[in-house]
Amino acid sequence: MFRPPGNLARGLFHVVAALYKRAMSHPRAGLSTLAVHAGTPQGPNAPLTVPIVQSTTFRFESAAQVQEYARGSSGLFMYSRDENPTVRAAEEAVALLEGAESAVVFGSGMGAMTAALMGLVSAGDEVIAATALYGGTYKLLRDVLSRFGVKLRPVEPERLAAEVAGRPAKACVFESPTNPTLRIVDVAAVAAACRKAGTVSVMDSTFGPPALQRPLELGVDVVMHSATKYLNGHSDHLAGVLAGSRARLEPLRLLSHKLGASLDAQVAYDLLRGLKTFALRMERHCATALRVARWLSEHRAVQRVWYPGLPSHPDHELAKRQMSGFGGMVTFTLGTKERAFAFWDRLRLVARAASLGGTETLSSLPILFSHTGYSAQELLRAGVDEGMVRLSIGLEDADDLIADLAQALET
Repeated sequence: MFRPPGNLARGLFHVVAALYKRAMSHPRAGLSTLAVHAGTPQGPNAPLTVPIVQSTTFRFESAAQVQEYARGSSGLFMYSRDENPTVRAAEEAVALLEGAESAVVFGSGMGAMTAALMGLVSAGDEVIAATALYGGTYKLLRDVLSRFGVKLRPVEPERLAAEVAGRPAKACVFESPTNPTLRIVDVAAVAAACRKAGTVSVMDSTFGPPALQRPLELGVDVVMHSATKYLNGHSDHLAGVLAGSRARLEPLRLLSHKLGASLDAQVAYDLLRGLKTFALRMERHCATALRVARWLSEHRAVQRVWYPGLPSHPDHELAKRQMSGFGGMVTFTLGTKERAFAFWDRLRLVARAASLGGTETLSSLPILFSHTGYSAQELLRAGVDEGMVRLSIGLEDADDLIADLAQALET
C-alpha cells in the first residue's frame, strides 16, 4: 500500500533520530565510523542511505495534526523551507561529528553567519571581531550590519581574550586557523573570557573542521562552518551550518525560517554523502599539505610560509595542543604582487580558483579574492601582503603538486 509522503517523512526522521541517540551514547566511536554511519536510517529493511525527500510541502491527516505540528511535535513537517527530513538528517549528522546538541544547516556559509549575527545582536550592540577574519564576514559587519546600528570593534586575534575581559561586547566573532595567515587563536582562553563577560562567542571553524578541532569542547557558544568546504568536500554545493547547544540554536533555527536561507534536500543528501569520506579526506589533505609546506619553506623564491604544522609557525605549539591535525591550507608569500601574479599565471595542475576544501588543489590570491575591497590599513591589520598566495591542498599526488609549484616558481 502506498504510504503518504507525510508518513514517509515521519518514519525517516524517527529512524535517523534513533541512530543519533544511539551514536551519542558511544562518544568514543572513531570519527571515520561516525562519519560513515551518521544519518543512516535504521530499522527492518531500511535503506542504506538517507532518501531524498524532494517535496516542498507535506500532507496532514487532520486539523488536529496541524495543531500538533504547531506545538513542535518531532517528526512532523509542513514546508521544506522550514524543515525537511533529508535536511534534518544532515543536521543530525553534523551535530554528531561536532559533538553538539543541535545543528542548523543553511544554503551557504554566509547564510549561516548572517543568521547567527542577526539572531544574536540588535541595534546599538557592539561586536568584537578578529582582524584576521574571512572577508565576507568582516564586510557583513562593516558594510551591512553597521547600517542597522551594530557597532564593529576590530581586534587582533592574539588580543581577543584580553579585549573581551577589559571591554565586553554582545558577541565576539573569530576564526581559527585564520584566513589566510593560518594563525591559531587560543580558543579556550577566548571562550572562557566570553563566558565570564557575558559575551557570546561565535567561531568560524571552516579551516579546522571536526576532524581537526572541537571548539564546543573548548567552551565556544556557536560554531559555524562553510560546509561548502571540507564537510561537503567536492566543490559542487554551497552549504553552511551552525552548531551548539539546543537552547542557543533553536532561536537561530526559527530565525532561519524567516530569512529563508534554507538548504535544498538534494544538497543535504550530497552533504551526507560527502561526510562519509570526511575523515579519510582530511587525513590526505593534512599529510600532503605538510609535505608541500616543508618543500615551499626550503625554496629560495619563497620568503615565508604559513602552516601550523611547521615548527617555524608562530603558533605551532598552540596548534599541537589544540588541534589533532594541522589542516589542508598552506599560505606563502613571494614578496611582491608582480611575483605572485607571475607565479599564479604559470600554474598548470593547480587550479586558479576561489574557495577551498575540495578534492582538487586550488590557489587564490587574497588581495584579489577573500580580501578584495580592504583598505591598506585593513590588509595590514589582517596580516595580508600583496605577494601572498593561498593554497587549498586537494587529494592529488604530492609529487605532482610539488612539480607544478616548482615549474611555476621558476624565474
